Amino acid sequence: MKIRILTLALISSGFTSLLNAQVAMGKWRTHFAYNSVNQVTQSDKKVFAVSEGALFSIDKEDQGMEFYSKLSGLNSNIISRIEYDNKNNQLLIIYTNGNIDVLGSGGVINIPDFYNKQMSSSKLINQITYYDDYAYLSCSFGIVVLNMKKLEIAETYYIGVNGSDVAVLNTIVHDGYIYALSSNAVYKANISDPNLVNYEFWTKITNLPGSGDFKSIVSFSNKLILLRDNKIYLQNSDQTWSPVFENINTTYLSASLDKMYIGDNTSKFYQVDSNLNKTELSGITTLQDAEYDAVNGLSWFAGGSDGVLSYKVNSNSDPEISKYVPKGPAINMVWDMQFKGQKLVCVPGGRWAAFYNNPGDLMIFENGEWSNILNTEIEKSTGIICRDFIFVAIDPFDKDHVFAASYSSGLYEFQGSQFVKYHNSSNSTLENLFNDMQYHMTSGITFDNDGNLWVLNSYALKSFKVLLRDGTWTELEYSKFVNIPTIQDLMISKKNPNRKWTLSARTSGAGVFVFDDNGTITNQSDDQSVFFSQFDDVDNLGGKITPIYYYDVEEDKNGVVWVGTEQGPILFYNTENVFKDGYTCSRVKISREDGTGQADYLLQSDKVKAIAIDGANRKWLGTETSGVYLMSENGQETIQHFTTTNSPLLSNDVLSIEINPITGEVYFGTSKGLVSYQGDALVAGDNFEDVHAYPNPVRENFTGIITITGLVDNTQVKITDLNGNLICQTVSNGALATWDGKDVHGRKVSTGVYLVICANEDGTQSTITKIMVIN
Repeated sequence: MKIRILTLALISSGFTSLLNAQVAMGKWRTHFAYNSVNQVTQSDKKVFAVSEGALFSIDKEDQGMEFYSKLSGLNSNIISRIEYDNKNNQLLIIYTNGNIDVLGSGGVINIPDFYNKQMSSSKLINQITYYDDYAYLSCSFGIVVLNMKKLEIAETYYIGVNGSDVAVLNTIVHDGYIYALSSNAVYKANISDPNLVNYEFWTKITNLPGSGDFKSIVSFSNKLILLRDNKIYLQNSDQTWSPVFENINTTYLSASLDKMYIGDNTSKFYQVDSNLNKTELSGITTLQDAEYDAVNGLSWFAGGSDGVLSYKVNSNSDPEISKYVPKGPAINMVWDMQFKGQKLVCVPGGRWAAFYNNPGDLMIFENGEWSNILNTEIEKSTGIICRDFIFVAIDPFDKDHVFAASYSSGLYEFQGSQFVKYHNSSNSTLENLFNDMQYHMTSGITFDNDGNLWVLNSYALKSFKVLLRDGTWTELEYSKFVNIPTIQDLMISKKNPNRKWTLSARTSGAGVFVFDDNGTITNQSDDQSVFFSQFDDVDNLGGKITPIYYYDVEEDKNGVVWVGTEQGPILFYNTENVFKDGYTCSRVKISREDGTGQADYLLQSDKVKAIAIDGANRKWLGTETSGVYLMSENGQETIQHFTTTNSPLLSNDVLSIEINPITGEVYFGTSKGLVSYQGDALVAGDNFEDVHAYPNPVRENFTGIITITGLVDNTQVKITDLNGNLICQTVSNGALATWDGKDVHGRKVSTGVYLVICANEDGTQSTITKIMVIN
């Protein structure tokens, strides 16, 4: 059997080069998972596929891949259904929210009517059928008809009794009639009848064969074929039905041109010709959608984790199979992530009151490419179900040495691309739950400056476990923090590394726990600790601040600790006093500026689930329902607010935020996947280092932002021409400063060489670089 596996790195080198390049200031890029392809459709030149809601295509001639998202003009994120309209040469794209795009030679045209329609029914589309210039969308309530020439909704059919809703699974047109299949009925109407909006013109077919739920109906080679409860039936010329392929317990049925595809409950798949002769498709383990390419004499399959497969049956030899597998993260879910240098490690777990049951995968992005260590590989070594990695930690002395904490089964250790060790109660101080070796609830993990790994252990008598640098384990016990069910995070202060902050995440027992080990991990006699379940409200004498959900804790460059709660962020100033009586938190107050003198607390009605501090000490705040905010250093000013409506953000539920320490690119982990944005701030060093601008030279067609990097904090930047005339003056955000290529009057500068004169705040350090502009 000839099998070729074509990956992104092999067939799309141009795209890989783009990933390795510095992202332009203010630009976005998506990082989709392509490991679960469930739909394919084709034009004459391309095969289009969907994996976990992300769209890509394969060129039939050169096998090049193209990727589509909001960055390429699409109007929403998560795709539920695609189908190519061969008559009008355009791709119909339907999203989970009901938005509709049509991708043609002239670009993307949006049809927003279905998305904007207020309705209680789900807007998910089960299947698309074309007839003439119309697309028939099988919906949870009936059938929506699109005019594919005018690109508008033409009609909606409610076909149940008295015009009631019917959940239509699929629709076909056969021998002049339109058929609509639900799980318990088949409806029929004359396709030419102008009154199809009237339910009375639809007939429920009687005398159907078999029993149980209807699964699919297809029109194939002038035959009407029905799948009901794992059995296939063929309609005869006298309207009776006969069973076919009786020895196959069928779970899948579809038709494309003059081929039909069926699959059984043992994952065997068959291709059927127009005479109903079947050929087993050897080498196929998953088939979720199929298209027959008559010109090239082969089939295209949606093969799940195998990607898109081209399959050519050879009568006298093994089939020819090619697999097209774009590289990406394992799944579109990022609960936690961490950078070490330019290496990003992500985990797609999850938990709150219970498990999320997401696979325990480790997803790594480095040198512009994704690699994954899958839970299936890990389970072969451990024999334990591996799920819900919720925190990740990278060894400060070895970026290839990584740990992942599972909320269900313990601690996992990796070296390079390999899983190397499973830590549980049999070989460590970790405590299990229910006296069951399969349940070890680990959560927040982080390395200290000495390379010791700190691990939080939920439901444990001793909540803090430490894997020392020498490979031995120790543990710490604090009476105020015992048997905590949902420990959320562990943050070691940069100002005082002996001091650790963690959260009891939810409802009863929620709060902030702070302890100081005094630098003696194995001796607790000199430790201090405090637990806050509520705080005095300094703006409401006698009142209390009592969050019941805690999500994230981060320390800014000034030593202020920010904690995300369901009441917005709460702040801890002067943390050297945290163990003193009367210590309390603060909240950021935003003036209403309406003359009343009143103010509101920052994001007081939002769940702040993720916090990151950029190089300018600004705060990125990720929320559950309103996207992500970039706030000024003190939180008073909103600099950016990104949502799914005004940006390529994949979901307004932001679970994690991490910033590339080398480039300043900001990564947003959401419940729908990972997306990144090139920010304009970067952590600065103490000295000017490799100060340069990009792009350089600035070409005549460049319309973006020019970036100067390698600066120190608050660098005073002056841009002049060669005659010393001031063109622009600004201050760096950490190590980065930006220039829009215009002079002080807002005019685009002329062709020439421009000097970038940089000096630190007190003038003791300075440097100069040059920018060539071509207009």
